[in-house]
Amino acid sequence: MEQASRVRPVQVRSLSQALRRRLASRIALIRFAVVGGSGYVLYQAVLFLMYDSPLFWFLPAKDTVATIIFFEHGDVRLLISTLAATVLTLVGVFTGHNLWTFRDRDSVRKPIWLRFAQFLATALIAALGIVTVTVNVLVLRFNMYHFFALPIAVSLAAIWDWLWYSRFIWRRARKTGVR
Repeated sequence: MEQASRVRPVQVRSLSQALRRRLASRIALIRFAVVGGSGYVLYQAVLFLMYDSPLFWFLPAKDTVATIIFFEHGDVRLLISTLAATVLTLVGVFTGHNLWTFRDRDSVRKPIWLRFAQFLATALIAALGIVTVTVNVLVLRFNMYHFFALPIAVSLAAIWDWLWYSRFIWRRARKTGVR
């Protein structure tokens, strides 16, 4: 009985060390998820404030149809709200990724304006091309409530974002002299 109690702390310590090593190798992915989650909350808050609350009374009423260039949009208030939420979220998420998610990474050195421009190009495809289009299609074509459409759109965009951010924008610098 005494021998079993001595083995247990050693096993727990080994397990704890193994978990710490595994977690350390995936810390950027965990931080990516946390920053993305906070971006999601920010997006939802802005969308609620602009689309559902009376705070932005000066915006067009819900279901106001508008022709934009050659296309007719069935709810211009939704379009304005999703675009504003996108812009605010992009600035917040870039800041989080640049200052926290990838801070431990020995990244290729780039000026902040270049990194932000690359981030915007990548994120705008995700935000406008994936999130905004998906939310608007699911809401207008499939009559899905926007709070349910957004998680679907964000999940699709997150895959795109992680691949571009980790492999291009904040890619690891090559170690010189090591073969």
